[in-house]
Amino acid sequence: MAETMDDLMVTVQDILRDSEEVKVAISARIVEVEASTNSSNPFPDISIWEDPGKARIVSVVTNLDYTSGEEQGCIFILKPKPRPTLPSDTYIVEHVIPIVGRFSISMAQPRRATIDLSKATTISALGQAKTELTVTIRPGHDPTLEPISFLTRNTHGLRAVLAECKRLKELSDANSEPGVIPPFIWIIPYISNRLPEILSPIPPDLRHAHRPLHTLLSPATAGQPGDEALDISLICEEWIKMRAYDLIASSPRSPLRIRVGTFNVNGKLPSQDLSPWVGGRSRPSHVIPPLKDLSPLSMSEATSASGDYFEGKVEQTDSMSVATRTTTSGASDVNTSTAFFTQSSASPSRIMFSSSATISGDPEVPDLLVLAFQELDLSTEALLYSTKTTREEAWCTAALAGLGEKAVGYQKLISKQLVGMLIIIIVRKEIANCFGEMKTTSVGAGILGLMGNKGATAIRLVFNPPLPEPTSSSTSAQPFLPAPHTLRPVVLTFVNSHLAAFDEICYNTTGWLPTNHHPVNGVSVRCPILDDLNYRINLPDADVRTLLAEEPKLESLSLLQQYDQLKLAMRTNKAFNDFSEHTITHSPSYRFSSGVLADDLGYDTKRKPAWTDRVLHMCSAVVEANQISYSSHPEITMSDHKPVSSDILLHVPVVKSEKLESYVRSLWRDVMDFENSEEIPRIKLTSSALDFGKIFYKRSAVQSLELENVGKVSCAFRFVPITNEAPIHPDWLNIKPMSGLMRPGEKLFITLTANVENIVARRLNAGSGRLDDTLILHTSLGKDHFISISGQYQRTCFATSLERLVRLSGPARSAEGDSALLPEEDAMNAPQEVMKLVNWLMSNATEIKNLFLSPGDPALVADIRECLDTGVELTQPSTCDMERVALAVATCLLELLESLPQPVIPVTLQSRCARVSSRDEAFGILDELPSASVNVWISVTAFLHFISQQNPTNTQPLDVRRLADTFVSILLRDDLDVVAPISPICKRNFVLFFIAPG
Repeated sequence: MAETMDDLMVTVQDILRDSEEVKVAISARIVEVEASTNSSNPFPDISIWEDPGKARIVSVVTNLDYTSGEEQGCIFILKPKPRPTLPSDTYIVEHVIPIVGRFSISMAQPRRATIDLSKATTISALGQAKTELTVTIRPGHDPTLEPISFLTRNTHGLRAVLAECKRLKELSDANSEPGVIPPFIWIIPYISNRLPEILSPIPPDLRHAHRPLHTLLSPATAGQPGDEALDISLICEEWIKMRAYDLIASSPRSPLRIRVGTFNVNGKLPSQDLSPWVGGRSRPSHVIPPLKDLSPLSMSEATSASGDYFEGKVEQTDSMSVATRTTTSGASDVNTSTAFFTQSSASPSRIMFSSSATISGDPEVPDLLVLAFQELDLSTEALLYSTKTTREEAWCTAALAGLGEKAVGYQKLISKQLVGMLIIIIVRKEIANCFGEMKTTSVGAGILGLMGNKGATAIRLVFNPPLPEPTSSSTSAQPFLPAPHTLRPVVLTFVNSHLAAFDEICYNTTGWLPTNHHPVNGVSVRCPILDDLNYRINLPDADVRTLLAEEPKLESLSLLQQYDQLKLAMRTNKAFNDFSEHTITHSPSYRFSSGVLADDLGYDTKRKPAWTDRVLHMCSAVVEANQISYSSHPEITMSDHKPVSSDILLHVPVVKSEKLESYVRSLWRDVMDFENSEEIPRIKLTSSALDFGKIFYKRSAVQSLELENVGKVSCAFRFVPITNEAPIHPDWLNIKPMSGLMRPGEKLFITLTANVENIVARRLNAGSGRLDDTLILHTSLGKDHFISISGQYQRTCFATSLERLVRLSGPARSAEGDSALLPEEDAMNAPQEVMKLVNWLMSNATEIKNLFLSPGDPALVADIRECLDTGVELTQPSTCDMERVALAVATCLLELLESLPQPVIPVTLQSRCARVSSRDEAFGILDELPSASVNVWISVTAFLHFISQQNPTNTQPLDVRRLADTFVSILLRDDLDVVAPISPICKRNFVLFFIAPG
């Protein structure tokens, strides 16, 4: 057996991959934690050094993370591999402990005090001559894991171990957000005997759970397989999870109706009836006594007088201390109330309850009320030293009063306040026992990045699905009881934030919202966020107010939402990735007049209206959450914000833990060790060449590839690129699945879908029509398979520039590259495809109602597109079919103009278009356009002008404006993701100079 430190390091390195490096290794003997600290017997039994079964190698191992470039470290503890007769010099990994989070390592000598090195302040105690030391390692990534203790006589080596642990812990703290456990994916191959992630009681981090599997695998190319052990582990985990999802999807569902409300109260105490907000009922806003005039004593009396409202004891954990950092991204002032809904294992159910099948049996009665308040107290005193709960009691009392006669059936479950931020959860008494393991936390991120004027409050709780509802023979008064512990629970997390950047909250609450990178035994769920973010509308104030005053209301609101900053953040993946939000059909909830000058709609004339109060949610695949309503409540006028509410119907799978665990363990045993087999994985492909035939614009072509595992062991596969710089597959192709696992004898179909959209078509229209490529299917621990794919692209006039269209000598389908183009001097005045559509409409559709305002039949639009591409004349429809064809031709014209690589009016001229004040100025700008653009503009706007004159006088203003808005977004198309888009109202006015009657 190796004895020197160098020999030990070689022993450890031999069982590691090349990507890992041993920093130090020492010999030790494993001991029980109790034995190492037993004061009555401070000296461990000397026989421990003579027992080969107690021998261990303790080493520090590092890895340079390929995704972030950061160094990560772990303690690896190795034990001898047992053999019946001979002493063993072969070791296996027994424990892997990441040096992260609350990791600590401490040492003690018999009859001496323990030296806690968690803060790594000194290791001078090792300078004394000692013969034996007890060392205890406490894992920091998972609080459920027990400490590990060992004995060592190598004080010099222990000094090196402690120094490395100190360095790696400081590095981890510097590279990680406070409270966030970074992923240690590289250790997965060394802990393959762990339970599958799906059985972990720790909810997954949904920001990672939504990422496709192939993006998590190691970098690999043809002939360079990457980190095979890591990839196999991840693919096996995914394979098990998907099969567990199938089991869960076939299980019944328990519905849970949650009503979420968010309200920035602007420092006010309740003075109005809150029933529209908390109860979802619209009725006159009765004024209640001004609670701000009550003293704390009288407030307590008022609260106690509520009787059953606060019946029962609520168990609540202490707030967690979370470090914060100041952030400058996002809006300058943010109020957020967000609701997270998630679970660690499942997919949308195939067996759904109707929306009326709530626990209460009444679809209008929520099972859970989650109310988030911001700016509860704006006083300086509250900011500095507030510990009073007077305002919380006032708002809780008012909320319960808003439930009316149903309030007797509810009770407060738990709450959390940080200065002006308060989150309260109220539950139906019948199911109060279904909730447990409640935890709260708060994050102060205001002044100096610490104070509580900004930040968040959050609550996490476990929901245990109740037993089935009582039958008709049961007593109706019987309370619902939580289901036996054998059912899988669901973890719900609600966050109420008031901050300039949501990411700060997300980072600083994940200390107690665990991630899925360090699973332990069991399972549960996590939930998404109540959001009251002060994101603004990215338009001038005048535009916002003009659009809000226009009809039809839904169309105006839809146009405004194109410029909503929160939607922009979600589109560009800068915030709230994978979150969902119900369609907004209510007017902006901010800012209304509070004793200041207001416009006709009641908005403060000095503050731009905005949707600052939002409700977002995110789910894991196991839980389905339907956000079935979303509204503001303008009848509540006490604040400059209107309260916002949303009803969310949560479908929780009812699955027996024993059944799921047994099934998952059987799957795990089937695949966990195949990478250690001497057998080589083998798969057979039905074909190594796939021909898609003709591939048309916006028309999917599908081919299938059958794989069969013909080997004796399970086989993991993945598609890899040919080089590091190349993509895995061409941009016109989609592959599903991109990776997977097959057991011996199993067959699997891979679906390959070819689809050419605008971006790809713009490139292909000007180049070769051949679509040839090679895919590489890699078999883990096996060989690569090369699959050739081919197809013949069918050129189209869509997604082709005007400059190219006017130079086509014939239909786009017959054009073969630049050689088919006419000389520039022979170019046509306007694309024949545009003129063909406009002429047809002028001849047949001038009296069709809702032309360009109602969509055409997609199948008929595709047929018209094919006529344009092949040069076939558009047919004359029968009178009874005229409207259907006309709407399709109009839609085809819109799609053709929208597909142009550049809009008809170039972006560089659009700011000038927005400033014109007369018809003559508008026509003057046309002089600066290329001739093809001028002719297209005049042809289209002349037709719009003509049909605008045909409408009855009483509908002219509305229809003409709607036509202008439709064509503004196409003819003067701009980038909605820019910081300061051009005013759509000004661009509309420019178009109206050309199409308005008179």
